Amino acid sequence: MPTTATHFSIRYGDRHIPIVVPDGVEVNVVGRRDVASGDPSAILKAAIQNPLEAPALRGFLGDAKSALVVVNDATRSTPTARILEAIWSELTRCRNWRVIIASGLHRGPTEAELKTLFGTRVADVVPRLLVHDGYDDSQLVSVDSPVGSVKINRAVLESDRLVLINSVEPHFFAGYTGGRKSIIPGVAGFETVERSHAGAVTANAAVLRVDDNPVRQFIHAGSRFLDDKTIWSIQAVLDKHDKIAAAFAGNVDKTFEAACVEARNCYVVEIEHPYDIVIGAIHPPLDASLYQAMKGWELPMAGVRDGGALIMTAPCREGVGARFYKRLIEEYPDRAKWGELEAKPYTLGLHKLVRTARALRRFRLFAVTDMPAEEVRRYGYLPFASLDAAMAEALGYVGTPARVLSVEDSALTTIVRKHDPIRHELARLTTEPERFDV
Repeated sequence: MPTTATHFSIRYGDRHIPIVVPDGVEVNVVGRRDVASGDPSAILKAAIQNPLEAPALRGFLGDAKSALVVVNDATRSTPTARILEAIWSELTRCRNWRVIIASGLHRGPTEAELKTLFGTRVADVVPRLLVHDGYDDSQLVSVDSPVGSVKINRAVLESDRLVLINSVEPHFFAGYTGGRKSIIPGVAGFETVERSHAGAVTANAAVLRVDDNPVRQFIHAGSRFLDDKTIWSIQAVLDKHDKIAAAFAGNVDKTFEAACVEARNCYVVEIEHPYDIVIGAIHPPLDASLYQAMKGWELPMAGVRDGGALIMTAPCREGVGARFYKRLIEEYPDRAKWGELEAKPYTLGLHKLVRTARALRRFRLFAVTDMPAEEVRRYGYLPFASLDAAMAEALGYVGTPARVLSVEDSALTTIVRKHDPIRHELARLTTEPERFDV
């Protein structure tokens, strides 16, 4: 439940930053829900033993000539090592198996990240490991799909069985992570990733929205070149401590749909009224770059009133983090014109500028990072080196008395207004999200 205080702290990288607000400022603190879910190993085992609309994993892999396990990169908290361990005995019955990191257009993993991803099995996995690079045409082949030709890592076509290991969380324009995102953009080429992101400039490309989301529609149609019977999916949902709260195995679409329902329960916080100031405290690993950090203000932004202020906090130790993001800023340095870009032919990353312009029409956007202030300013933010300074500026802007909502893990915690139209997306919740009236 939220707490009210004048003394509080937020997580910033590997430490906590204390903050004191003056009299007349009410603070409520929320975050991902602490869902009582039981033993993670038991939850995972039950899911694997009871697949949804699919054969048992042993039967699925039994006559496989080659199997490819598709896993997330280090920008996600997916418990890959735990899940891989749970299927290890069945996977290794297959003589020809490999693992591919579905890094899309992200950088490849560091040695430390490989150890985190694969745990005690890292030495066994690395000799069979592929790291997808969507910029490397030598890795790619073109295949026909309902949305035309798409470029996919050739290892997918060389394998007659795919095992997708994923976690499902709210995503600011794809609705949710997980599911078929392992294929597109996970193991897709640059041009295909670019096409999959084109719908992100539209209003329907929104958090929690799947059915009428153009990004999700492209992902689903673009991956239909694969026979669903050749895919076995494991989708996990994590609690606030990144432990498995729910898991589903089997058919790729049925597991994704089931995980979305549980993800709403774990990640959505519903509020009665918007706030003057929202603080979005981004937790690792999504605090690594300015490119990734955008998620940390998109997901909680429903909590800020029109004319209010939103403060994003993220160290951004890797800087901007995406070369095409830098290129776009150089091409379109005047943020007053970013809103006009929605009508232009889409190029990768353009949605970042369009969506930032859309947000800036409604509230001020502050950023507390370790990056140089002038570099941060180019991306549409008011930069600050400390949360205290950002808060003082925000309070000076909105005035007092003021109401502040501090959102922990804001790249995943999703704020929804009770009376907002997006509330219809919560209709299938089996348990109501946390609600408070303040």
